[in-house]
Amino acid sequence: MNDTGIDAVLFDMDGTLFDSERIWDVSLAELAHELGGELSPTARQLLVGSNLLRTVRIVQDDLGTDEDDQRLATWLLDRTCALFAAGVPWRPGARSLVESVRARGIPTALVTTSYRALVDVTLAQIPAGMFEFSVCGDEVEHPKPHPEPYLTAAAALGVDPGHGIAIEDSLNGITSAVRAGCLTVAVPEEPGTLSGSHGAVVLALEEVTVDRLAGLLTGRRHDEPEGVWR
Repeated sequence: MNDTGIDAVLFDMDGTLFDSERIWDVSLAELAHELGGELSPTARQLLVGSNLLRTVRIVQDDLGTDEDDQRLATWLLDRTCALFAAGVPWRPGARSLVESVRARGIPTALVTTSYRALVDVTLAQIPAGMFEFSVCGDEVEHPKPHPEPYLTAAAALGVDPGHGIAIEDSLNGITSAVRAGCLTVAVPEEPGTLSGSHGAVVLALEEVTVDRLAGLLTGRRHDEPEGVWR
C-alpha cells in the first residue's frame, strides 16, 4: 500500500522514458536507404508508437516498394538492437520520475510496442527492479492502439486500470491507455506534436511529479480535474 491513491504507474518506453526515437531515426533511415529511398517526415511521424510490422509497411508505402514485410522487420529489429546496445539515454527527468514513483511504494510496469529483444537490451542498462512487469509488442495479440497491452499490465500487477496512470508520448499509446481506462498523461518530446489531447492530460515530462499525478487521479474520481486538461 502507499499514501498516494495511485495503484500503479504504467510507463511507455520509446520517446517517453528513453530518448530512443533518435536511435530509431538512424535504423529507419538505413532501412529506407536499403530500399533505395529516403523516408518522408510525414511517414516518420506516423511511425512513433507503431508496431514493427506496421512500421515496415508504412516505410514501404512511403517509398513505393513491396518487399517481404517479415524479412524487413527482422532486419530492422536486428539493426535497432545493435544500436540500442551502444546505449539508450533517459529523457530528462524520466529516471528521477520512475525512482520517485518507486520510492512512494507505487507498483510500476513498462508497456511498450517494442519487441522483447529491444526491451531486454534497454533493461540491461538500468538498475534491476525499476519495473515489476513489462509488456512488449510481440507478447500481445493486439498491440497499441488496442487496449490489450495496458489491460495486460494492470492484470499482471493486480490493479484496476481505472486506478492506475499511464505515461505516454504517442497517439497510438494514448489511445491504448485511454481505451483501457487508465488516467493518461501525455509527455510528448516536442510541444505541439499531438493535435489535441485525445483524452489525455498533456504535460511536459519535467512537470510530472508523484503528487501531481495523485492530484489528477483524485480529481478525476471527483470529476474535478486538478490542473489543465487540454
